Amino acid sequence: MARRDALSDTILSYPFAAAVALLGPLAGLVPRGLPVWALTLMVLSGVLLARGGAPARLRPERWTSAAVLAFLALAAASAAWSPSGRAALTVVEIGYIALSATLAGACIADLPEDAARRLGWLFVGGLLTGILIFSVENALDHPLHRWVNGKAADDLSVTEGNVPKRAAALLALLVWPAALVLRRHGMRWIAPALPLGYAMLSLLQPSRSAIVGVGLGLAVFLAAQRWASATRRALAAALAAAFAGAIPAAWLFERVLDLDHAPWLFRSAQHRVEIWWRAAGRALETPLLGQGIDASRALKPMGETSQFDPLTESLLPLHPHNAFLQVWLELGAAGAALALAIALLVLAGTARLERDDQPYALASFTAALAMVSTAYGIWQAWWMAGMLAAGLMLVLATRVPRSGR
Repeated sequence: MARRDALSDTILSYPFAAAVALLGPLAGLVPRGLPVWALTLMVLSGVLLARGGAPARLRPERWTSAAVLAFLALAAASAAWSPSGRAALTVVEIGYIALSATLAGACIADLPEDAARRLGWLFVGGLLTGILIFSVENALDHPLHRWVNGKAADDLSVTEGNVPKRAAALLALLVWPAALVLRRHGMRWIAPALPLGYAMLSLLQPSRSAIVGVGLGLAVFLAAQRWASATRRALAAALAAAFAGAIPAAWLFERVLDLDHAPWLFRSAQHRVEIWWRAAGRALETPLLGQGIDASRALKPMGETSQFDPLTESLLPLHPHNAFLQVWLELGAAGAALALAIALLVLAGTARLERDDQPYALASFTAALAMVSTAYGIWQAWWMAGMLAAGLMLVLATRVPRSGR
């Protein structure tokens, strides 16, 4: 019987390894496939944990788990007053991301060192493949995307659309855990070359948010090399300021500084300022519990106008392009307090890593923080799955045995 169980676990480990290896190519080519990746890893991890005694191996951090459950409860309750027809589905998506983090995180954290070493190399190889695919696609005007989606060679919706921007954002998160795998293998000077090289490569792609994310990630990485604790405190202060100041900042940018008309800002940035102001105004209408989860995509214009696009059925283009404003708008002060608590607890968890590992974790955290401030809906399943993937791969990297310093 024991031999049969061992054989079954070994068979199950192959798709787990395949999922780790395919993460990079998925991020570089099919970014919206990441939710399927997260669900697959959740199921595989659940089965592996169940066979190995899940209750004993599941050790979620108490306060983080409590904050996440409270946030999910608030989101689920708010679906009752949300105008969005997919509010309940959004709660389900947030829920399975949280469950995948719990199950896959526990499974990866218990990996033997030899298995972690092998999976680490699979992840790095897959990520390099994903970056290569992404680079070739950008250089050749996205032939694979055009072929898969049946787009003509002169169709600008591929080049100027969201597919390459999503890929750029995901890769900007994933280069940091991959670099940490290299560092754990003793490649002290080669490891930082991966995010640095990607930063240079990112200048050739269309996502300004990804450029900002990887650039700030590099700055924090350098600072954390010497002042990890101070860098962590600075990030905590930035988080608190972002949640507390999101609505006043939107008012300042639009009403005082008039940045939506600033000639030195590119058009999409001007449009962001206008979007943030509209979102802030609606958030102030329901300051305690918000308009309801996923309400951003379904708010009706009530006399508002736009200098950038006609407002017909929706006040916002699906979301405010700022996670802090989106939480305030949809879940109010209660949701903002819980989201801040979760983010601070995750940030505090980096202090428990080995000293040499902390700069990589803080850099990835910073890249995510920068990008959620300027782009993407925070509840978009592919984006939540991407942040989950970066966190899980950081856990994997810390399990790789050191081969030198």
